[in-house]
Amino acid sequence: MSIAPRLKSFLNRNDIDYEVVSHPYSDGALNTANVACVPAKNMTKAVVLKDEQGYVMTILPSVNKLMLRWVNSKLNRHLHLVSEHGLEELFPDCESGAIPAIGTAYGIKTCWDDELNAVQDLYFQGGNHRELVHLQREQFKQLLQGEPHAAISCPPEEMEAYSKD
Repeated sequence: MSIAPRLKSFLNRNDIDYEVVSHPYSDGALNTANVACVPAKNMTKAVVLKDEQGYVMTILPSVNKLMLRWVNSKLNRHLHLVSEHGLEELFPDCESGAIPAIGTAYGIKTCWDDELNAVQDLYFQGGNHRELVHLQREQFKQLLQGEPHAAISCPPEEMEAYSKD
């Protein structure tokens, strides 16, 4: 097994130093962090959104919840979640539920969470449920150079407080 071909090509083309971390089969970013023995705060997840202008991938810590209102405000958009079927069309070389958190590899505008600046090592799905990609924060930021970033997520226990207008 190997990471998604398009992702691998993108990382190699950009001369990124990365490591592939194999782990037992798992679903969901938090479960994957657990079975791969990766700190949950270092595991990222991708949430793909869409509006009439097109797609946007958001990247956030796996322990957090996306604050859609914050993303829409930052990007001045009216984004909503993309269906699983829509994801299969965007990421044909990936297994369902294992989308790599690097939208730029797939030509998708990407907005990443500022909280990712707090960790040195980042991990994300490699396009399947048995491998992660591990890279350093600076390499991650190099891949996302020019893409917007902001506070776009919060811990689940804080969602209610932030949801109030």
